[in-house]
Amino acid sequence: MNRTARRLPASQFPQMLGDWRAGDGSLARRLADAVEKAVRDGRLPLGAQVPAERLLAGELGLARGTVAASYQILRAEQLIVTRTGSGSTVALPPRLNDRLSPWASDRGEAGKNGAPLDLTVAEPAAPFDELLQSVREATDTLPAALLHDPAEGDSPSALHTAIADAYGVQGLPTDGGHLLLTSGADAALSLLSAAYLRPSSRVVLDSPTYPGALALFRGAGARLVAQPLTPTGWDVPALDRTLRAARPSLTYLVADFHNPTGLLMGEEEHAELRRRLRHHDTLVVFDETLRDLDLREGAAPPPRVAGRAGDRHIVYVGSLSKSLWPGLRVGWIRAHPDIVRRLAALPLGAALTPSLFDRLVAARLLERRGAVLDRRRAQLRSQRDHLAARLSTLPWCRFQVPQGGLSLWLELLDADSRRLTDLAATRNLALTPGFHFSPDGALDGYLRLPFTLPPEALDTAVDRLTEAHAALEGAH
Repeated sequence: MNRTARRLPASQFPQMLGDWRAGDGSLARRLADAVEKAVRDGRLPLGAQVPAERLLAGELGLARGTVAASYQILRAEQLIVTRTGSGSTVALPPRLNDRLSPWASDRGEAGKNGAPLDLTVAEPAAPFDELLQSVREATDTLPAALLHDPAEGDSPSALHTAIADAYGVQGLPTDGGHLLLTSGADAALSLLSAAYLRPSSRVVLDSPTYPGALALFRGAGARLVAQPLTPTGWDVPALDRTLRAARPSLTYLVADFHNPTGLLMGEEEHAELRRRLRHHDTLVVFDETLRDLDLREGAAPPPRVAGRAGDRHIVYVGSLSKSLWPGLRVGWIRAHPDIVRRLAALPLGAALTPSLFDRLVAARLLERRGAVLDRRRAQLRSQRDHLAARLSTLPWCRFQVPQGGLSLWLELLDADSRRLTDLAATRNLALTPGFHFSPDGALDGYLRLPFTLPPEALDTAVDRLTEAHAALEGAH
């Protein structure tokens, strides 16, 4: 495929940049800022060749030295790359394409100058370079994929094979018959709800737990039964008693770097849970969306509650949304083939399948998964420790450092998270109060704090949270 740079005529620049002369700073600085904004907005495509200094100066009515100074700023900030004899092309600087959190979380300002900070969503930004390369490769293979005979749809795809191999490496033999691809983890839970829940069916879940699951199960008309987590994890005997009393149709657990607490179910808990589940007639769904975000140094992959041969009551739900990118709508269900066939036969099954192009991109991106995850785990570990160090100095809250995942679960010792969240919002800090993670509307004394933002943004978030807490104290 031809990857040559697209040349942008100087005559197109005034329209692309808009009213760039307004604002503060020198003309060179304002022009550079306008170019950066055009790159972020997609008006100025990456890889495009910018006009020569003389041509752009004439088009904008500037001295050539002003354009040269602006280009020098852009080179220093790595927004353009200049090669001798080839001109300058538009690029995305590392501070944007190496981000762990989406630019929209802090408008790319990392909390500076009063910019809004959004800590309501814990999700990663795209791994820019790897994703772009995967999209290009997927585009190259798209023609052949479009010629594929739909009657051959039962044959395993490259994506099926990659996911199945990952399970096999971790001790859970899997083939195409065990897998159903979905357009994300929520789509997987929607299918399971449609197949196994009826109005007033009971669902047992951790408390706290993933809010998206709460919304889906409530939408299905289920009755939610909360099983509280302890500060250190799961009370398996208590869960056993809850299952005996509630006799749920479905049990939903997040055993790997739990959302929102970051807790990890240990070997002994897994072994005991495996033994006790054999006595219950409930579909047990393990959400493994955060499984790859293991922030322990040099640890082996977390254990699984592996069922017996032929077991039909354990289901695993996975997704690329938290480990790689939520914009790639690819998830899956790993279950007994009978369950997979039942789910695939539902009318919703086809609607909740990822698109062909998403599947092609995902298969390519999974080939680069190791490098992406290594980099992201290191970033997350550093940012988690940074946030924990800042919070450890505050006398009005406490927490445990999570072993993995994307967020920290903060217990407030003297405050209501609803009121504190409202006060934080007046300081341009958006937070999610604890009751959003509760099956029964409790947990008002908790906040979830993602550590996906850069350290400087986390500092600003803690400063604003501290100010909100001081205002709460002053209101008493």
